[in-house]
Amino acid sequence: MTVAGTASEPGNEDPIEVAFRDVPRALLCILASYFLLYLANYHSLARNWTPYIFWSLLTICAVIFSHFYATVDCRPFLSLRNCALFCCIMKCLDMLFRRFQNTSLVWKLPNTEAKPPPLYQQAFWMTLELRYEDFVPNPIRLKLPAPFHEPTQLLYHILFYITISYGPLPQFWPPVKAIKLLLQIYILWTAAHLPFRLSTTPPFFAPLYKADSLVDFWNGNVWHVAFQSPCQSMAYSPVQTVLKAIGVPKPLARGCGVVAAFTLMGIFHAYVGWSVMRNAAEGWTKVVGFFVMNGVATVFEDLIWGKRKNRVRSLLAWVFEISLASWAVSGVEFPYELWLVHDPKFCHVVVF
Repeated sequence: MTVAGTASEPGNEDPIEVAFRDVPRALLCILASYFLLYLANYHSLARNWTPYIFWSLLTICAVIFSHFYATVDCRPFLSLRNCALFCCIMKCLDMLFRRFQNTSLVWKLPNTEAKPPPLYQQAFWMTLELRYEDFVPNPIRLKLPAPFHEPTQLLYHILFYITISYGPLPQFWPPVKAIKLLLQIYILWTAAHLPFRLSTTPPFFAPLYKADSLVDFWNGNVWHVAFQSPCQSMAYSPVQTVLKAIGVPKPLARGCGVVAAFTLMGIFHAYVGWSVMRNAAEGWTKVVGFFVMNGVATVFEDLIWGKRKNRVRSLLAWVFEISLASWAVSGVEFPYELWLVHDPKFCHVVVF
């Protein structure tokens, strides 16, 4: 029996046996955590503050308990479990921070005569949505580069990924691994979101090659902003407010808030991916460092260039991003391809 939440050494166990041993318990803990989050969200929308605080604290306790109880031996699936649990606790803390900042989310009505759905439906969507698309304040982008056809762009990115994977470039070269990782995230998230996306729902990504600056890449015009709400309520707004209150100039306070938001995202990604790191200390340093340095660079780029856009700014942004990503992925043991999760180094089973 392995220590809860850790991946054991490669072995020759039957994958079906391992799946039946680990997956049901992990799923049960995840579902229980999200059910408690649903109850907290329901009471938040109903403005029953005492039950809301109670269910929120219970949600946090359930997530902490799940980390120690829901053991998973297969390292990629352990990352998925970590992602589900961290998303749950971030959504819970996001609502708590918004509650005390008096910026609680409310249902977005298409017109003044529309009748909002019942509270239990609103709570359900609040629990499932990453970007709170049916609520206000809504932080997701509304404008996309034109022309933009998401299925076509998904195909373009898949072809680009295949070209890099089977082209002449060495697969062990860090810039190649960095570019492939960016494309993997784009392909997997877009493919998962596209079949369920409503016509009025913005895509997660714009075409990656449309990014013409670090600001443009990270502010939601290109890369997804699935976690912008917790970044805003838990990092950006508190840091900016505190610094302004002690007399820090507004531009500097805003920049520190941006870096704080990037730092929170670095912690999220490091926690989710620690199970596939060669060395935990090195991996955490590089993953968190990747986001912190992106935050600092984004602030300085905006300070230097403002709203001006040109080829020099675009070139510098892409050179910086690929270089930094190359440094970061060298500390993480990602499989070269999307389908190599059966590698015995990653799972406690040998599938093939």
